[in-house]
Amino acid sequence: MKIIFLRHGLTESNKEWRFSTPETRLAKNAGIDLCKSRENLKKYKIDKVFTSKLIRSQETAKFLGFDKFIEDERLNELNFGDFRGQKVLDTRKKYKDFYEKLRKDPYTTRYPNGESVKDLVNRLNDFMEEKSSFDGNILCVSHGIAIRSSLFTVLKDLDNFKNFWIDNGSLTVFDISDNKKMIECVNLI
Repeated sequence: MKIIFLRHGLTESNKEWRFSTPETRLAKNAGIDLCKSRENLKKYKIDKVFTSKLIRSQETAKFLGFDKFIEDERLNELNFGDFRGQKVLDTRKKYKDFYEKLRKDPYTTRYPNGESVKDLVNRLNDFMEEKSSFDGNILCVSHGIAIRSSLFTVLKDLDNFKNFWIDNGSLTVFDISDNKKMIECVNLI
């Protein structure tokens, strides 16, 4: 069986380098990347579709023709807490102490009223462990940092976390058999 992660289409927040909110929607030109996604997905038989609870992932699933999906909050993006809706560069100026703490401990430092990367990895690991026994292929429409975190349910070594990037509309595929998770591809665009 395969678990196929697809990052949602481009959003205005992505373009503005802004922390997204639960209400963040796809940008008008999101279809450019998603048409490539549709072509890449033709290689796989999709038996079940999951999305995060966030609007942009559901809009992506619908754009790709998947009208029947199951929402699962474990696929949600990292909860940036109080930073949601703010521009990244503005937060770096305003919250210097937080960013210093994040630099020293990037995996267990929680965003104010939010989550840490370690929290997210644990959340994704829970989802993948539960779904690994499914008899068929699963498409999961999710988010960049969440998909990057899914890699570390297999790799375990968080020191390489920042060495991966997940583009809008890209696929990251896990091949799971005999309780073994293998990374088939990362960031296929």
